[in-house]
Amino acid sequence: MKVYRLRLVKLLLLGFILANMIFLYYTWNTLLWRRISRALSGAGEDPQPRAEGVHGAKLSPKDKARNANKHIRKSITIVFYGHYNFEQDLRPSIESILDVIPNMPILVLQEGSPEYAYPPVSFERNLTNGEEQTVRFMSLAFDVRQTREQLNPLAAIRTKYALLMPDSVRVSSKNLLQKILREINTKSRIHEVLKKDSQSQSQSQQQQPPQVQRVTVAPEEIVRHLLLVPFAGNLKSYSSCAKLNLDLPNWTMELEARNDSTHCDLFLQKHAILLDVAVLSSMPEPFALPFPEMLYMQAKIANLSTSVFPQSFMEGRRLFASFHTKQRRMELRRRQFREMYKKLQIKRLVRRTHRIGGKTSAREGNWQPHSPVFDAQFSSSNFSLPLVTDIDLFGCERTTKSCIGSVYNNRPFYYYLGKHTPPCCLDKLKTTFNHVLDEFENVGIRYWLDNYALKSAVETNQLSPDAYDIDISFNVQDLERSNAMKKSQSKPTVDHEGFYWIKATDGHYFRVQFSKVNQVGVNLLPYETNGNEVRASGFFGWKAGTFSSDYLHPMSTVLFLGRSIMCPNNVLEYLEAKHIKVKSEEIAIDDEEE
Repeated sequence: MKVYRLRLVKLLLLGFILANMIFLYYTWNTLLWRRISRALSGAGEDPQPRAEGVHGAKLSPKDKARNANKHIRKSITIVFYGHYNFEQDLRPSIESILDVIPNMPILVLQEGSPEYAYPPVSFERNLTNGEEQTVRFMSLAFDVRQTREQLNPLAAIRTKYALLMPDSVRVSSKNLLQKILREINTKSRIHEVLKKDSQSQSQSQQQQPPQVQRVTVAPEEIVRHLLLVPFAGNLKSYSSCAKLNLDLPNWTMELEARNDSTHCDLFLQKHAILLDVAVLSSMPEPFALPFPEMLYMQAKIANLSTSVFPQSFMEGRRLFASFHTKQRRMELRRRQFREMYKKLQIKRLVRRTHRIGGKTSAREGNWQPHSPVFDAQFSSSNFSLPLVTDIDLFGCERTTKSCIGSVYNNRPFYYYLGKHTPPCCLDKLKTTFNHVLDEFENVGIRYWLDNYALKSAVETNQLSPDAYDIDISFNVQDLERSNAMKKSQSKPTVDHEGFYWIKATDGHYFRVQFSKVNQVGVNLLPYETNGNEVRASGFFGWKAGTFSSDYLHPMSTVLFLGRSIMCPNNVLEYLEAKHIKVKSEEIAIDDEEE
């Protein structure tokens, strides 16, 4: 019995040893041998296990944050521009960004003039382990010692996108940067879904309304879009968006307050702009003052789309709280906007806003000058208020020269630029014409509208957009009735309203200018009657043609600039005799006894 038990224990022990050896064999065969053979065979089979490891194992929160920071750093460069060194919050703003995203590329652009660059601003940061110096300051001033590439601020941006950031911002989390990056990296694509008509049980397909699908933008594709990110401190009582219309041939800019955040041509309150660096490179002058207004002008001309992001950045320290710094900044802004209008050749600014107690300007000649600056209080956000239109004209004042300049071959300089007469000059020309007309009618001078001004009156009852003067012919026998014209025969004279009466040196005709300096004005052409003919009295040229006195007996009237103006009868034949062709024959001429 004792021997039997020993044999049973030996058999069990042998079985246990055999089982362990079999288990060891299979373990060796499935694990160690495969790893050794994979290592010996090289990297041919390496991608599959690596992919299995990525999908199988979850990343730690620290790894996820590191990957997110790396993606943001490779995609976005934050650019600070448009700040004023005499009061700024750059250092805390940059620190808040680097605390959230270390090694974030940041570019600070600085204007070169002393009004902006003084006192100088510098930034130093105590770098921790793994941090690098990624903040760069760059002056936009011209330096003859540097190359064209060194003077180009866009050459310092190595990422696809640039985030144009205003001064005084606090970034507490990278979530907003991730969201705006995801927003601009995707685009909307409209696709159509076709379905079968179940009611008719036919094989024909019926088209559904288009559906919008978000697709990812290819890395090499240029995103022609501006993503606007507002700030939390913006005033809700004022409208932020405005529709912008640039009518460059007519020297006109129009701004209209809007509540549409998907089509915002100009954002008026504090905000950041995320856009493709390639788009900035295509603009003639992306970093020009006033900023970002000048950027929006170029974006409008380039037909770039805009949208406002629903979330906001946090405000930093409040700037320009004192009266002195506020006035200093406003004076610089006024200068910037005047330079912008001059650079863009804008002479007429039309603003349509919603506000209380406003009155629309009935005539451009009676405008009250407004501030040229677009501020945050552009329009009330309450669009139930009346829409008020304000019109401002720049240039062509009594103390400034005319915008028309010298005229050669009846073509001003702007004709070769594809533009019409500046609206400020047209306004002063109308004002001078009405003044002369009142003078003639008050003293009883026999006159008639003549030449191309008469042609415009017949065709449109308005002044031609290309007009730079107006011709009024009059009977020379009535010259002594006007004191201003009688005095101007011997020397130039200024009447009681500031208009300048002068006798032309190249002929015995007269001219009434808006002022002595501003030479936009009306030509007064004297004619004398000799039997059945009417001849020019002392002046020459194509305007001095002889015509029959029957055109002046009886006289007619034509509507011009809102008034009934005397003109010859049978006006189409009269203009044809002067080799002036009228486009339209639908005219309203009233014959009346002289």
